[in-house]
Amino acid sequence: MFSEQELERILVKNNFDFSELNILPRHGKAQEKQAFWDIEHYLKDDLLVKVDRASLHYSLETRVPLLDKNLVEFSLNVPLSFKVNEECGTKALMKKVLYEMVPREIFDRPKRGFSIPMNKWLAKELKPMLDKYLSKQKIEYAGLVDYSVVRKLLDQYLKGKVYFYNRVWALLVLHWWYYDKK
Repeated sequence: MFSEQELERILVKNNFDFSELNILPRHGKAQEKQAFWDIEHYLKDDLLVKVDRASLHYSLETRVPLLDKNLVEFSLNVPLSFKVNEECGTKALMKKVLYEMVPREIFDRPKRGFSIPMNKWLAKELKPMLDKYLSKQKIEYAGLVDYSVVRKLLDQYLKGKVYFYNRVWALLVLHWWYYDKK
């Protein structure tokens, strides 16, 4: 949720070696680095968990064919220009192949994801938790992060910079864990 520079500003004790967390390849375009991060984290820690839970709830057996090991290895080695271009947008190579077999309107529609409305919940239903766990008293007592940095982030979020919700949520969960483990 936070860049290395942001962590250096927000952590009270900053003696952590971040190099072990920086698993992304050093070379390549931002989109390629994002793809590696998605494979390492977003898929296994988020999307695949949600698919698994949803399918188990309804006793469905699911498969994720595009995560076949050989297909993933192949796609990671395909030049970016084959994956994203002006003609097809994203998933260009796959679309070109499948346009001949599947109706085009299946691909040319908006994505629908699994996201939950955490941004709205934090601003409304979960707002009491923000007040409880991200108070000056709690943050300073825990001694994990700098309250002034957290306060600025919270203020920006509450004033409408909604894209900060994931950072606010991470800080909330950190302090919730800290106080509930005692």
